[in-house]
Amino acid sequence: MTATASPDTGAGGDDQTRRTGEMTLVEHLVELRTRIFRSLLALAIGFGVGFVLREYVLDVIREPYCRLPEEVRAGPAAISGGDECALIVLQVLDGLVISIKLAAIVAVIVAAPVVFYQILRFIMPGLRPVEKRYAIPFLLAGWVLFIGGAAFAYFVIPRGLALLLSLAGEGITPVLSAREYVDFMLFTVVAFGLSFEFPLVLTVLVLTDVVTAEGLRKYRRHAIFLVFLAAAIITPTGDPFTMSAMAVPLLIFYEGCILLARWRARRQRLAEAAA
Repeated sequence: MTATASPDTGAGGDDQTRRTGEMTLVEHLVELRTRIFRSLLALAIGFGVGFVLREYVLDVIREPYCRLPEEVRAGPAAISGGDECALIVLQVLDGLVISIKLAAIVAVIVAAPVVFYQILRFIMPGLRPVEKRYAIPFLLAGWVLFIGGAAFAYFVIPRGLALLLSLAGEGITPVLSAREYVDFMLFTVVAFGLSFEFPLVLTVLVLTDVVTAEGLRKYRRHAIFLVFLAAAIITPTGDPFTMSAMAVPLLIFYEGCILLARWRARRQRLAEAAA
């Protein structure tokens, strides 16, 4: 098994490798190890930065809770220390666990460009020219869509939280555990970020002619049902507002992919007519 050499491969290859531009299996595995090491190093640096900035990250994550109406978030002063949007710690190790999770968030954000770059440099030599042309835009689009989905979730979460906490009724004042709240926020943000990759997957299928505009239109009703079903399962709150907040953008993306497929089919017909 051989693979095309990467431009920044070390000098460990033999004369034949340098002449042919290909790597042996061992050299391929050595490069993979190098890419993984650099990615892990970036994650470690990001984790260190995140651990230092964990209190600022917690303030950002806590902000949606602080924007809730006072009647659904005002904890007793004796517990919250006078801070009406304070979160409490219920177990001894919760503080450590929360700090690790907050640092991990920063690590992923900081290291993501490095990790994507390492993945790209590893797979790029083995791609065909047409695949190389799309590789960088698709990686960038995937990252932008994930960040967009995460940011979207961050701004719609207060509505879902307000609904859920208000269901407790009068006479009950919610006082949230910091660990459970952070877990809830992370799960929701990541779920929205991953769900926003859906149009990218559809776009790849359209560009590779796996699906067509006719096929997408034919199964539109099935897509609507599956999208709302997935949103109901993925969203941790389960309320109609949060579920719709995830499903509606995905359906808009779906319609956009239909337009993309129609445009691509039209271009192919014009190209065939011109030939």
